[in-house]
Amino acid sequence: MNQALRAPHRAEPTDAGALERELAISVDGEVRFDAGTRGAYSTDASNFRQVPIGVVLPRTVEAAVATVSVCRKHRVPVLSRGGGTSLAGQCTNAAVVIDWTKYCHRLQSVDVERRR
Repeated sequence: MNQALRAPHRAEPTDAGALERELAISVDGEVRFDAGTRGAYSTDASNFRQVPIGVVLPRTVEAAVATVSVCRKHRVPVLSRGGGTSLAGQCTNAAVVIDWTKYCHRLQSVDVERRR
């Protein structure tokens, strides 16, 4: 997949192919940029629809940190998603969605002091 995607708030397009390749190399988890997955993550419990650039299902917290690092390098926004039950569209955006529900659903705390 070598396509350029333009997020509404960005002047320059995102090279989705390069982003997908780097995420696949850098992240311990599932990296999905296919149309079906992107379509499935384009909605939540609201009436809003925003197709994401891609979806990452990290296996570890470190994999999520790596995802954010790669997205930051590519100047691409990230969206953290849990159950996708927002009634006001917060679970959708033109971003890389980090879905915690498959592998990282037992996190017990967040260390705000050590965040990057």
